[in-house]
Amino acid sequence: MSKHRKKIDDDNQRVKNDRRTLYKRIFYTIGVLIIYHFLGYVTIPGVNSKAMLAASQNEGLAVLSMFSGGSFQSFSIMSMGVTAYVSAQIVVQLLQANVVPKLTEWSKQGQTGREKLNQLIRVLTLIFGFVQAFGITAGINSITGYNMLVDSSWRGYLLICTLLTAGTFAAMWMGDLITENGLGNGVSVIISTGIIAQWPQLANKFIKAITKHHQLDWKILTVTIIGLIIMITFIVWFNQSERRLPIQYARRETLTGDESFLPLKINVPGVVPVIFAGSIIAIPQTLLMLFEDQSTKTWYKVLANFFTLNTSSGIIIYGVLITIFTYIYSAIQIDPEKMADNFTKQEAYIPSVYPGNPTAIYIQNTLNYLAFPGALFLVVISVVPLVVSKSGALGLQLGITGSSLLIVVGVILEIGRQINGLRSKNEYKGFLDVDFKFTK
Repeated sequence: MSKHRKKIDDDNQRVKNDRRTLYKRIFYTIGVLIIYHFLGYVTIPGVNSKAMLAASQNEGLAVLSMFSGGSFQSFSIMSMGVTAYVSAQIVVQLLQANVVPKLTEWSKQGQTGREKLNQLIRVLTLIFGFVQAFGITAGINSITGYNMLVDSSWRGYLLICTLLTAGTFAAMWMGDLITENGLGNGVSVIISTGIIAQWPQLANKFIKAITKHHQLDWKILTVTIIGLIIMITFIVWFNQSERRLPIQYARRETLTGDESFLPLKINVPGVVPVIFAGSIIAIPQTLLMLFEDQSTKTWYKVLANFFTLNTSSGIIIYGVLITIFTYIYSAIQIDPEKMADNFTKQEAYIPSVYPGNPTAIYIQNTLNYLAFPGALFLVVISVVPLVVSKSGALGLQLGITGSSLLIVVGVILEIGRQINGLRSKNEYKGFLDVDFKFTK
């Protein structure tokens, strides 16, 4: 009887510890985000705020703000957000996909290899961040007729670029803290909260756009709200969808109704391709601001036409980039050879598929098969609002609502899965008693 009582006490204590861990992660994440957004009000010294406010409506800065988690309205030290870090990740992940043998070797070395790759990402973040900071600063200064900077000497540029790059590293560090001690992927959480922070302003602009002669167009507002609800529902449904590969074990009897399976999400890379594609589109726009005085030149018009989300060609390139990154990141995120090797070690196999290399080929073919509907889903949700806003002249920021919804909903679902994982250890009830089950 005493042993039974002790077991109950131990189980209750374990439940309390897990609940305490969940509370800590939730409040830790909230605390880091509060600090991050407070830093967003720390403005760069030596900047003309009025000139900066006018320049913040620039298309390139609008896209950069949406996909970085930062804001250029106040030109704070956090304005660039995590864009440089995301760009560095793109480069390293592409190079390690059998492009640079050394990086490919590092990617297979476990924790040691990951540390080497992370160090390389940080070095590239420093380089990209400083170059991007210089391009943004010089470009905005050119747009404002060289009225933005109080000190336009090289010392003034050096100070501003250093502070903006330091802000990127601070954002990167906070993202890592959230990943390790909080909920969700830190970088994605920072980007999504930056997007959410801009929604009230976006809603205000939309209301003004559909108001004529002090009369609100309720038909457009109703259609828009219904469209958003349908879009969010579709995003949630698709992100929950998965392909289940049946798995059998050589030394385990499979009971009826108790089958093992390998779940592969239809949208394997999640929202990463959208973030990557947005960053790729934003970088050339930022650099073009350096050559604002060349805006009448043919080369400038060609680049400005292709690397924008306000033209048909730019929207097509955006969709193509999302598709490419979906295929690439699907191959990076899941290693079929490693998975097949794990099956062999566990004496597991996929019915009708030989173990070893045939299993790896089968999983790779399945990932390629899933990448198409995943890419189509991401492209439709991201591109359709852009086309609608372009035809209706409702503004670029409204157009990238689809992309922003993808990011925010994807991050919320990921946090929900993590909370569900923490709760399901002991299947306790109580705080956050909502059943976060995302298996279809």
